Amino acid sequence: MIHQHPNQRKGWLMTTKWNNEYFAGIGLIPSYWYYYHKIYGFSLISYIQRMKEKQRVKHARRVQRAKEEGQEYYTPDRVRKIYHTQRI
Repeated sequence: MIHQHPNQRKGWLMTTKWNNEYFAGIGLIPSYWYYYHKIYGFSLISYIQRMKEKQRVKHARRVQRAKEEGQEYYTPDRVRKIYHTQRI
């Protein structure tokens, strides 16, 4: 984060851009992948695919759990926040 006053909020806004795939693309390796590579022989591409799939499953479960509880997951406020963070 190269700007005048870095803060925690700015960091969380950029998590849609700064993920494991982003850092692997610029040449920095995630430590979790390094561990899996040394122990189990995972390639970087398979690690990123595995993490993406794991996140998809977790998100689907979160939405399903909200439906089971009778709540709406994508509230107008949440949609507004999602749109705002993707715009930055």
